[in-house]
Amino acid sequence: MEENPAKPVSDQAASADEQKLIEAVQNGDGRAYGQLIRLHQKRLFRFVHGLVGSFDQAEDIVQETFVKAYQAIGTFRPGYAFYPWLSTIARNLAYNQIAREDKKESLEHLQEAGFDPESTQLGPLEKLLNDEAQGRFYKALMALPSKYRTVFVLRHFEDMDYNEISIYLKIPPGTVDSRLYRARQLLLEQLKDLI
Repeated sequence: MEENPAKPVSDQAASADEQKLIEAVQNGDGRAYGQLIRLHQKRLFRFVHGLVGSFDQAEDIVQETFVKAYQAIGTFRPGYAFYPWLSTIARNLAYNQIAREDKKESLEHLQEAGFDPESTQLGPLEKLLNDEAQGRFYKALMALPSKYRTVFVLRHFEDMDYNEISIYLKIPPGTVDSRLYRARQLLLEQLKDLI
């Protein structure tokens, strides 16, 4: 597992209650882990879904993420926010899934299925899209190289600022800016008739 890619809790607004839950889990309390899952599962699902574009795959990856996180919870350093650590595990699993899919499926099979936009907090661009356009948007998003797609998802689905993305991905802020710009340009090229 990677080290916690985040700042200490005091810099991030993670709650004292979450820290108590983590300590309880590290001391063997399985029920406390269930509470951690409930705190983070929706946000984690949105993040993973944005990366892989498949409802079913996102569910599987989120479930696997929570299993792996539980197995590695002893390595989690107290005083840090839990979600960045958890989402790093999910991101790595999603990248592995994307790599497998790229080898065996064409882009046509990566069409979005089962996404409920009413249950997420998407940005203004996504909210404007109707059902048909939404399918095209996710198809175009899935066609982006993963380095551009990841930055786009972190910025627009996770509402991370450039500095947070830089820390999370361990890349300079300028690289975040250029990748986000390129992702938007590629999406605009694919969706220019919708905008």
